[in-house]
Amino acid sequence: MIEVFLVKIIFFCYLFQAVAADVGDSYDTTCVCAETSPNGAFCSAFKCQSNQVTHCFSSNSTVEIKSTKEYKSMNELKIGDEILVNINKDGQRIYEPIYSFIHANSNGTYEYLKISIENNSQRSLIISSNHLIYRYNEINPIFAGHLKIGDQLQIISKDGSSIQAGSIINIKLIKSQGYYAPLTPCGKLIVDGIIVSNYATVANHQLAHLAMQPYRWWVQWIGSSSYSESIHFYCQCLYFIVEYINKWFFPIGLYDGVLTITNF
Repeated sequence: MIEVFLVKIIFFCYLFQAVAADVGDSYDTTCVCAETSPNGAFCSAFKCQSNQVTHCFSSNSTVEIKSTKEYKSMNELKIGDEILVNINKDGQRIYEPIYSFIHANSNGTYEYLKISIENNSQRSLIISSNHLIYRYNEINPIFAGHLKIGDQLQIISKDGSSIQAGSIINIKLIKSQGYYAPLTPCGKLIVDGIIVSNYATVANHQLAHLAMQPYRWWVQWIGSSSYSESIHFYCQCLYFIVEYINKWFFPIGLYDGVLTITNF
């Protein structure tokens, strides 16, 4: 009994060092083992702390274009492209134009979660941990980093006629090329066949959508003709205001940087 206990202690010490070295060499996120397999042979879940940088979606993330009904990757999108944002109860596909990109950059590699979902077939979503995403039969989205194995997301059915439930079977921390944050009129879009919010960092989607309305009006009438690597000045100001209110008046619900993954 004592020998087994000692072996487990040695295993956990080794595992912690290995994870810290691996993550420290390649990632800004730091992780420790939170749960082991039933026989204690390997770590089945890691609890991590990220630096909370907003990246949203990678260059390889895809959306459906209205004009061709084909999927385009984020780095191929242009302002004004009409993309699929929802499917209503009658099976009607709803498309909306991209008003702007809150920020965009095709260069460099950045940290994302690769969330694998199963529903008849398997698909994956690449998304930053602080981005808002919708669970099935839930009105309010949650941070992607707070998802766990078994949670169900809102995904497009195989025939593309409805929104169905897809169960999460794996959550992996990866690095992927570029970052993009499209802005649509309704505040939602479908990325890699899964319904997500336009917003990140702030837990309240409705509040974020309301706060972004003046910016939507601006880009709708004045236009937004260029990509910017930095988050737009208006959005930065909003975040500073939210941080101030959250600190000095009442909690708004900002991303805490915590995420759970199954592997790297």
